[in-house]
Amino acid sequence: MNYKTIVVHVDASDGAAARIAFAAALARDAGAHLIGMTQTGIYRFVAQTAVPGVDLSGLTPLFGQLREDAERRALAFDEAVRGAGVASSECRIGDEEPETALALQALYADLVVVGRAHGDEQAHPNDAALPQYVAMNAPCPVLVLPQAGTPPRGVERVLVAWNASPEASRAVRMALPFLVRARAVDVAVFDADDHGQSGAPAADAGIGQFLARHGVHATVRHHPAQGDAGAALLALAGTWKADLLVMGCYGHSRLREIVLGGVSRTVLHRAALPVLLAH
Repeated sequence: MNYKTIVVHVDASDGAAARIAFAAALARDAGAHLIGMTQTGIYRFVAQTAVPGVDLSGLTPLFGQLREDAERRALAFDEAVRGAGVASSECRIGDEEPETALALQALYADLVVVGRAHGDEQAHPNDAALPQYVAMNAPCPVLVLPQAGTPPRGVERVLVAWNASPEASRAVRMALPFLVRARAVDVAVFDADDHGQSGAPAADAGIGQFLARHGVHATVRHHPAQGDAGAALLALAGTWKADLLVMGCYGHSRLREIVLGGVSRTVLHRAALPVLLAH
């Protein structure tokens, strides 16, 4: 099982080069077609600054510069993926919002790779919204990479956040290309009480059996649920030296969205490791 179409966000951030390199390595190893998506920012600029009835022809030089910048990013993408040995790739340039373009392209992809939101949501409101928007609107998994540092070249240790929800189940299924190749997989269950007692042993056995039938030998571990579940999950990932965190995000019922939404927001803003999300 492999991802055969991978989409990666190509922007002007400091983390773009490492993100492209990570996606290129995935595409090369899986024999996948890699699509880079880069946006000019023209639509956002017009939406934020234009006044109805005002002629925008004087902004033509600026729009031309924005498009040239996007074309440079596309050329850099092409050079990087060729150097990485990717056999099939392309870079697409658009004027619409990045999150809209990525969610639309996700309809025809197996995986979307984006950068993690900045820690300062007020200073970077659009960047902070992008991973959440794509994860909520993409039918495929979204792999969110940290903005700083270099992601691991190989995913050997995977931590799965499990709560027996449909979102978590979809995340596990969509992460199988990573899970079957991982050297170690831990399934973390955060219990409602402080004694590590399982309230649903059948569910624990079920996820273990499901993974085993795919050739994934996972260990299910229980952890007391204390304080911020998102922070506890990230702390566990750090202690276990995980290369990838797999989790469901948000929810459909109001209560589930409150619970999963809080964890998702914490992880998306603080994670120092790649996170694979499915809604």
